[in-house]
Amino acid sequence: MKPALAIAQDRDLDQRIAAALIEATLHDIAHAYVVDLDRMRFGAYRADANIYPASVIKVAVMAEAYHRYADGSLAPEQTVMVSRENQTTTAESTPFVPGYNATVQELVELMVSRSDNIATNQLLDVLRRESVTAYMHELGLATFLLGRKLSGSEPLIIDSEMVGRNRLPPDEIGRLLSLIARDEIPGAAAQRDILGRCVHNDKLVPGLAPGDRFMHKTGETDEQSHDAGILVTAQGRSYAVVLYTTPAPLPDRSDAKHVDPLMTTWMRALRATL
Repeated sequence: MKPALAIAQDRDLDQRIAAALIEATLHDIAHAYVVDLDRMRFGAYRADANIYPASVIKVAVMAEAYHRYADGSLAPEQTVMVSRENQTTTAESTPFVPGYNATVQELVELMVSRSDNIATNQLLDVLRRESVTAYMHELGLATFLLGRKLSGSEPLIIDSEMVGRNRLPPDEIGRLLSLIARDEIPGAAAQRDILGRCVHNDKLVPGLAPGDRFMHKTGETDEQSHDAGILVTAQGRSYAVVLYTTPAPLPDRSDAKHVDPLMTTWMRALRATL
């Protein structure tokens, strides 16, 4: 196991992140972390806060799957029967009905690219949540916790093995994405490819410059809207970019989507300075 990456703080990048948040009117509800992967410098704005990560935590589950492939304890072609107990609402159409025989790799792919909650829950039974947490701690994500399965709506899924609320602060997902970007963990290139197939592109992606590529994972609940990924600019520079937001529910509905255009504004303002 390689040691955790050494990344030094850059006060100028802190200021650029904060200025972009002010421009986007997100400074009161945002938490951001950006790593300049070429210089190994980071900027942060309230990035260590314990904000519920929503589906961004699926990146950690993917990383553990590739860790297991590498050590030979799990094969991507291994089949798993999807259980009724893991059913919940999920963002897109899903093949994962009870009794469906999925390969582990199919579960990993759709968990990230289409944010499939059923695939995530099934993978927790295969990988074990305590193993995911232990691996993240080995990688230097000191406060990470995969505590419970995911629910796409209420009522929450019954999870008899729950050990707490999921935790993955912005700075820790930023560090994990940095490891993936720099090929520091097993299967990093394949993980980047999956992140690059994310179908949810309405938060940070519209703020990119022409020719940029963003390999990312979004997360959303009624109270959070997040986006976290690896940015490769048209000029060939690389960054890990994380933005978590915690908007107050709208008066007539609980919906985090109303901040998505503001997230785009932040990305556009930040990108102009990179």
